[in-house]
Amino acid sequence: MSETYPHLESKHYIFYFEPGSLAEQEIELIAQEQEQCYDKICSTLGISYPDKIAYYLLDSAERVGALFGDWGPINAFAALGENKIFAVYNTDVKCTGCHEDTHLISSLLNVPQSEFLMEGLAMYFDETWWGLKNETWARYYKMTSGADLSVKTMLENKDFYAYDCMISYPVAGAFVKHLIDRYGMDRFLALYQYKGSDYAAALASIYQLSLAEIEKDFWQALEAVEIDLAKINAALSEA
Repeated sequence: MSETYPHLESKHYIFYFEPGSLAEQEIELIAQEQEQCYDKICSTLGISYPDKIAYYLLDSAERVGALFGDWGPINAFAALGENKIFAVYNTDVKCTGCHEDTHLISSLLNVPQSEFLMEGLAMYFDETWWGLKNETWARYYKMTSGADLSVKTMLENKDFYAYDCMISYPVAGAFVKHLIDRYGMDRFLALYQYKGSDYAAALASIYQLSLAEIEKDFWQALEAVEIDLAKINAALSEA
């Protein structure tokens, strides 16, 4: 997508869009939403991003995927180190919001070796998945998957990607929310900025609790989450 395309510049972004596209029609609303996301992310993490973010809005996952590489169709991605976000925006799929912005902005702190933590922080700011809270999905999938659903396992990238993203992403978001709500943002940021790969050791050092203890507390806390199967089934049917 060429930077000669039409664009709109806001306080922290430059939005590029295709002529005649839905993104062009709604670009003012998009800009307002992303500025709100930017403020939310930066104020929560206690950082500011030094440059304007180039945000490319395209009409299909195929077009986004072609820019991303060999992954095939993909709805959105943040090009870390390039100060760019690419996202689908059409009548059916609108990949705006906090997610990709979180990846880009939080990379100022670190790019953790655990995708579970990276996606978890992005999902923490998204708050929902398919219209329902992350905690709702995490509780539902634990109820239906039982022992097969494990934070310890998901912290390892090879196992994180073994799960369908419809499971792993909201669970990651719910877990990050649990860490922040239960133990505070400072400890979570210390974990997020950890440079190694032994997350069990990092959690024990930062939280003075074992991974097993933290995970047990997480799943127990989710037992208080009410499940509306009608809403869940409706969301699943529309996915």
